[in-house]
Amino acid sequence: MANYKPRSYRSNSHSRLAIFVDAWNLKNAAFDGLGMRVDFTKLLDHLSNGALLIRAYYYTGEWTRDSIESYLQVSGKDQQTRESLEEQLRADRGFWRFLSRNGYKVVKKPVRVFRDRAGEIALKADLDLELTIDMLTLADRCDEQILVSGDGDFVPLLNAVAAKGVRLTVVSTQSDQARSSANYRSSDELLDAADRFIDLESIRPQIERVT
Repeated sequence: MANYKPRSYRSNSHSRLAIFVDAWNLKNAAFDGLGMRVDFTKLLDHLSNGALLIRAYYYTGEWTRDSIESYLQVSGKDQQTRESLEEQLRADRGFWRFLSRNGYKVVKKPVRVFRDRAGEIALKADLDLELTIDMLTLADRCDEQILVSGDGDFVPLLNAVAAKGVRLTVVSTQSDQARSSANYRSSDELLDAADRFIDLESIRPQIERVT
């Protein structure tokens, strides 16, 4: 699928739009993969440019106090790690408050800490179900939906939403830089299920945080 030029991809400037941001997937693509710090105000303005924005969701894991305790128990880390994670929790809450006051509905789920089959510490906060429910619930009220994620698990969801007549845009990356830096590449099947694909690299000047 072809990339679309910034601010020119929407055919109907008055379309009813909803945006869904998979925060951890976006971090892997933008920050880890491209070395890009996203300005979320700019991102929302750019993606919703000219449209009637129904809702913008931001899905993220949360370091709760229970999550921190679980991590300390599993990892055997010390008090310094506890203080670092608690500081991260305070910073995250301030950021989420900023998002909620600037156009986003923040959806959180506690981070789960466990050891994977290889014995390595793994962190997970799976919000796929919440995102799926929200996209399907709003489908009848939208002309277009934008998914900011490259996760191939969302292919059935996109197919279901498309069957309701909603135009779908995926925002992620398939750049060589992201692949080499973070082993990240948006799912081909996800892009095939969408009507449009916007590579983060192509809109970097419009959405990157400059300070």
